[in-house]
Amino acid sequence: MVQKQDIITGRASWLQQSINVIPKSWRLRLNPRRYAIETFVRQSALKIKPSSLLLDAGAGPCPYKPFFAHCTYRATDFTDPHHLMDFTCDLQSIPQKTNTYDAILSTEVLEHVSDPLAVLKEKRRILKKGGVLYLTTPQSWMMHQKPHNYFYFTYFGLKHLLKEAGFTHFVIKPRGGYFWNLADTLRFNSLRQQYRNNTFLYCILTILEYPLTNILFPFMLFHLDWIDQQRDWTMGWTVTAIK
Repeated sequence: MVQKQDIITGRASWLQQSINVIPKSWRLRLNPRRYAIETFVRQSALKIKPSSLLLDAGAGPCPYKPFFAHCTYRATDFTDPHHLMDFTCDLQSIPQKTNTYDAILSTEVLEHVSDPLAVLKEKRRILKKGGVLYLTTPQSWMMHQKPHNYFYFTYFGLKHLLKEAGFTHFVIKPRGGYFWNLADTLRFNSLRQQYRNNTFLYCILTILEYPLTNILFPFMLFHLDWIDQQRDWTMGWTVTAIK
């Protein structure tokens, strides 16, 4: 007999496959959070000189490694389930010598550490003089990777932390405004996931909600974001900080 979970998993897989038919350049416009982060990482990679030594700190499955083919890429995280890390560590105590790296990449990691100031200080320590930290962090999002979801950051909070960590030259930019934030909230509302054990409700919500909240509304809102010039409702921030 086919299990409920098999039906649900199959439907979820079919939905993902249907989205993947869309070219990536357009698919990213349905996911402003991923679009903003990937654009920042790609542009940052172009600024790094060939053969530079880069550390991806909190690398997870290393999705951005291809952008750094011209660099010596190293990856670390506190666990290594994908067997991709060069070493594992707590980011508050990175087992590398002072002044080691030309650049450090850290995307959506700072909210998952219990002492973000200590982590920023440690990243600055292992950067060479003139080395650059490329960082992204959210201002708002749903709770995730529980229970290790400690903080979200405003512009002023990041500015304070960077100064306290010893960075004197940095640029903090918003990742979109109100409309990207709204699209992101609709896309990751998790309503369907709350009913994964109820096949009927899950299927109804999938049919009624998914095309609107994951395709139509995000695409429309993505192209309306220019209206918000103030950016107080940004999803999060990109940081470029020089040691």
